[in-house]
Amino acid sequence: MVETAAHLTDHVFPRLPVRQWVLSVPKRLRYFMQRDGAVLNMVLRIFLRVIGQSLQSNSPGSAQVDKAALHIGALAFIHRFGSSLNGHVHFHVCVVDGVFEAVALEGDAGTEVQASPAGVVFHPATGINQTSVAQVQTTLQKRILRAFVARGLLERS
Repeated sequence: MVETAAHLTDHVFPRLPVRQWVLSVPKRLRYFMQRDGAVLNMVLRIFLRVIGQSLQSNSPGSAQVDKAALHIGALAFIHRFGSSLNGHVHFHVCVVDGVFEAVALEGDAGTEVQASPAGVVFHPATGINQTSVAQVQTTLQKRILRAFVARGLLERS
């Protein structure tokens, strides 16, 4: 595990702040996530999307940028067991603390803006506090439960 952390620090993540986000769901939902890879992927996609939206809203430099041009840098680890080797599917996601904007680089003075190779601008997130984390939790709860109901795995209450 130490080698993995060293590799990520030295070769994968840029020299920018990284925040770890962890998602654990109730036992009733874990059952479906353990047995169905599509459900596991669905929950992870929701998790990453909500984190990305939170980072976009907390990155003041990206306020005037088209949201389609903004991306997060993240690495997800899917844990299938808890500390006592019990079945406990949960996610640990290391996310660069901000958003990346894909921009076209300018060519020579007499040429048009080039679409390739693309450049990247980083917009750091500021103001992520208890309130914004609580908003992420609330949004995750609603979206994950809605997705489970839509798949017919839970009844609407």
